[in-house]
Amino acid sequence: MGSRSSRLLAASIFTTAMLAGMGAAQAGGCRGSACYNLVTSPPVYGSIDETVQVRPGRTQHRVVPAEYETVTDTVMIAPERRIPHYRSPVYETVTEKVMISGPGRRWDVSRDAYGNMVGCWVEVPAQYGYRSRRVEVSPASVDYQTVPAVYTQRQRKVMVRPTEVVREEIPAVYETRQRQVLVSPGAQYWSRARY
Repeated sequence: MGSRSSRLLAASIFTTAMLAGMGAAQAGGCRGSACYNLVTSPPVYGSIDETVQVRPGRTQHRVVPAEYETVTDTVMIAPERRIPHYRSPVYETVTEKVMISGPGRRWDVSRDAYGNMVGCWVEVPAQYGYRSRRVEVSPASVDYQTVPAVYTQRQRKVMVRPTEVVREEIPAVYETRQRQVLVSPGAQYWSRARY
């Protein structure tokens, strides 16, 4: 710090002396010593490209609704069934010849031409008659009629994909911008005047 203060003090004394000499030169010119002019150089700036973040990265959640489809189903609205059909028995009247009494013989007593009692065996043939009766030609029965099942088509909505939450990563956004920077600072120095 001491040496820096000494340098600053020396520079101040030198500047004061130069200003005094300049004043003397302006008043009557430099006498017995060289003259100096104060030269000022402006600072120099340049541009550099730098990448800056204009929007940070973020995570967002997006809801994807469930997805449905329409499907067609074949459904039975009436099952197969059997309908019974009853048939009554069928009868007919049949007439047939039947034997009322079988053949045989009997003892027969009569008088002859002279009034005498005469007995003898007499052959008696079989006796037949006719009888009608009702007979069953066809018995009672049940026939079944099969009615097939009845089907129809119906449409319904089914879920093929449930609702889900999708997580999306959105990257940060960057831009390249120009920025001015100081390349060299301005300076002031004394330059020996040439006359």
